[in-house]
Amino acid sequence: MKKTFVILCSEYPPFMGGISLWAENLLDTLSANGYEAVVMTHMTRSNKKKGARSSKQVRYIKGHDWQKLHWLYRLPGLLRYMLTRKELVLVAATWNDIEVIHRLKGIFRFKIFCASHGTDITKHVYPRKPKLIAKINQVYSSVDLFMPVSSSLDTIARDMYPKLTCPTLVLGCNVKTDMFIPEHDTGKQLALRQLLGIGIAPNRPLLVTVSRMMAVKGFRHILMALPELKKSYPGITYMIVANRDEPESLLLDSLIKELHLENNVIIHPTVQNEKLPQLLQAADIFVLTSEPVYCPFYQEEGLPRVIPEASACGLPVVVSTTGGLPEGVVNNETGFIVPNGNQEALKKAILTLLGNRDKALKMGMKGREHVLKNFSDKSMTDNILAMAEKEL
Repeated sequence: MKKTFVILCSEYPPFMGGISLWAENLLDTLSANGYEAVVMTHMTRSNKKKGARSSKQVRYIKGHDWQKLHWLYRLPGLLRYMLTRKELVLVAATWNDIEVIHRLKGIFRFKIFCASHGTDITKHVYPRKPKLIAKINQVYSSVDLFMPVSSSLDTIARDMYPKLTCPTLVLGCNVKTDMFIPEHDTGKQLALRQLLGIGIAPNRPLLVTVSRMMAVKGFRHILMALPELKKSYPGITYMIVANRDEPESLLLDSLIKELHLENNVIIHPTVQNEKLPQLLQAADIFVLTSEPVYCPFYQEEGLPRVIPEASACGLPVVVSTTGGLPEGVVNNETGFIVPNGNQEALKKAILTLLGNRDKALKMGMKGREHVLKNFSDKSMTDNILAMAEKEL
């Protein structure tokens, strides 16, 4: 008898990617390979407004205080599986999803596979709260398989929580490589820029960052590099794809004004995941210079999915050494990894790519090959099936 997998996450279905896309990939892969799999998630206001309904594979659960009582709202549905399935695996998006629930493991003998995507781990590094850390440590003591998105998160988690002694499977993140595809035709690139309302001529270099508008994303490093880059490329444009969120948006606006970059920076609203390829295809270079942030808590990147998505679109990528970012790039082959905060290295990397289109195109091609091998649905399927078939 094959295992039954109950996937616990608070976000579903996917809108911009992230955890919900992780859950969708697990659900689709496991179901396609003969496993019984179901997602248990929150019936959010957005889901309710869109008329979302529970099905055999997705169970929407109502709850007014989901953040604190999600375990209670999920309990009736989970008990049905615990009582009727001999080989049950709970796959949690974060440690929080198995809070309290993990205590039933000794009674019902299910397995727990727990993922980690970034902040769920890093925000407890600082400030340290001994009682909370002890609670998380206890939760992790019940986990049978740890599935962080990057090796860097695995290192942080094991340093923080000594009771996390189970095996690790770095699951990574999947990219829909049939949707994220290259577009190197300058005519089509111009059409994309017009379609998206960017209004940038094809001879104007376009750098792009796609992320949430938070200090940890390090937008300021790219902004501070632009005045020097403008000397060689006066029309260079930097597009930030993110919804405005204070206080970061206020700080960015102030820096843009101070550096006289009003004509060189575009802040484009977030788009749904299926529309993201067009934004990436319209650009020349993807840049993400994240940096560790200690306020209001410690934040460090896991492995943003948009890095391999950009590579899948044939873009050379430039990333900082923060967290798991380097795990998505082969330095000097698919892009450049620059030391966090090193302005000279950042500017040199961008100028190298802008000054040598052939090199940039080759890096983009190698980047796509790297994604097909390591981050495609096919490669992720292999990882997920390895997870499913693991005997613990």
